[in-house]
Amino acid sequence: MYLFFISLLISFLFIAQFIYFEAGQSFVQVSALRYIGQAFAISGTAKTFLSFKLLVFVLQLFFVAGAYLFSKSAHYAEILVSKKEKIFLFFLLIIVAFAGYRYLLGEEKKEWGNTSRLYTDVYDLNTLVAKVGIVNFTFEDAIKYVLRSNLVTSTDKNFLKNFAKSQPALKKEIAGKNVATPNYFGIDKNKNVIIIQIESLENAVINQTVAGQEITPTLNQLAQQGLYFSNYYTQIGPGNTADAEFSTTNSLYPLSDDVVFVDYAQNQYNALPKLLVKNGYHTYALHGDVPTFWNRSNIYPNLGYQTQISEPDYIISRPIGHGPSPLGDEDFFSQSIPKMKQFKQPFLSTLITLSSHTPFILPQDLQTLPIPADTNLDPTQQQYLESIHYMDTALGEFIGGLKSSGLYDNSVIFIYGDHESFTNISQALSVGDNNLPALAASQVPLIILNSGIAPAQITTPASHLDFYPTVVNLLGFKPLQSVLGQDVFNTKTPVVTRRNIFSGTINTILTNTLAFKANADGVFGHGECLKEPEETPLPTESCQSIYNQQTNTIRASDIIVRGNLLDYYIANLPR
Repeated sequence: MYLFFISLLISFLFIAQFIYFEAGQSFVQVSALRYIGQAFAISGTAKTFLSFKLLVFVLQLFFVAGAYLFSKSAHYAEILVSKKEKIFLFFLLIIVAFAGYRYLLGEEKKEWGNTSRLYTDVYDLNTLVAKVGIVNFTFEDAIKYVLRSNLVTSTDKNFLKNFAKSQPALKKEIAGKNVATPNYFGIDKNKNVIIIQIESLENAVINQTVAGQEITPTLNQLAQQGLYFSNYYTQIGPGNTADAEFSTTNSLYPLSDDVVFVDYAQNQYNALPKLLVKNGYHTYALHGDVPTFWNRSNIYPNLGYQTQISEPDYIISRPIGHGPSPLGDEDFFSQSIPKMKQFKQPFLSTLITLSSHTPFILPQDLQTLPIPADTNLDPTQQQYLESIHYMDTALGEFIGGLKSSGLYDNSVIFIYGDHESFTNISQALSVGDNNLPALAASQVPLIILNSGIAPAQITTPASHLDFYPTVVNLLGFKPLQSVLGQDVFNTKTPVVTRRNIFSGTINTILTNTLAFKANADGVFGHGECLKEPEETPLPTESCQSIYNQQTNTIRASDIIVRGNLLDYYIANLPR
């Protein structure tokens, strides 16, 4: 009976995962079971995936039945096991199982501060399942889900409630009262929105040259033609690219020790794509990875993306690089334009590039940036600049293609880097702030093209957290109280906060007038407070107020995500 029950359970698990994979090219997570009631709505679709292949997963039941019948007719010598031996064997099995799963699911790695997990190196669920198997994947996911349910306490909920009540009330000018309209409100109303997230693009390469040749001639030109945010920063945790997507679409902080795209995919989010769908937009996500990479198959629909276009939808004419996918940026951009011409307008289209992904390796004939032999750049930095230069060329062809296709004129285009390159390129090019190294490395460009605003360089401190409310303002939609970022065109208190991965403690804070740099021990009193932009030392207490404010904001963001409490937060906001 034990063998039969376990076999039945495993058969059910494999059949469920098989059908889910056939439908969405991904694996179902335990956290999704709370939506089991919605399965009946798609039962007709699920039936189409029933096939004789499923018999493979029930064959073991026949083996168990056969073994039972065979054992009834066979004669065995009875083996007596004492009570003490049973207890010993039971605990031995527990110890072996615990040790095995401890190694599999929580292997320590010194380079990650002894806090890494299985997901540190593998974020594609297909790769993960190939590594550990269906049963172990589901087992680990179930354990994480059970433990996660206890991460938010009643004290946390009470803190979030009070934090919500302390937020400013919704501005009445958008609610119908005769009050001044925000700057640039609705200036790009009804335009298509094209977002281009560029892999590992740092601001350090903009307007820089090597051997007299521009590293990014296309981006340099676009920065002159549009709005160039030169004091803009990325917000990431261990999820890098996925964290950049999360922050820009939700205006929430990424977690410092988990990847939201993987671990909290089924949460309730009021993301930018979802808001645009409510306002009549059609939403598309285009990238060159497999659909399951970063768990996008599961989280994209929850963010409001109606269509995902990924690696299987592209033809790889020539493999490029050694990153997560061999789809080169030239193929990606050139093949995306015909697809976008078919999109229903107005649309939101998010494109994510790949070719400048580590290890930054390009074929020799595509390395067209001349770098002197006696350069101070190490090999990795040289390869990084080559890959960025290649991407820049492909981007220029894409912008030209948008213009020739007629899409450019009725679109507002946002271009930004997802995260730093981790190559110390800003130091090598002598770009950035040596007093705030964490900010110098995380500074990425944001360029807005074809907006109704006159071209300009904007030095206001801002980050991925501010992207969402800024887009909403330009499109003329009702502002959302729930976002934690600020519209950069209307804020009087701009602030950028970077925190440390895994520990979650604040690393650096930047405003128009102050900068705070934390000590390695994380104790506020041991940090440095600087006056901006002069960067002259101030008493540490001068930064106490902004430090407390940002500490509370980060804590509130973490509670919202870990506890799936966005609706709870919104319900307690002042009206």
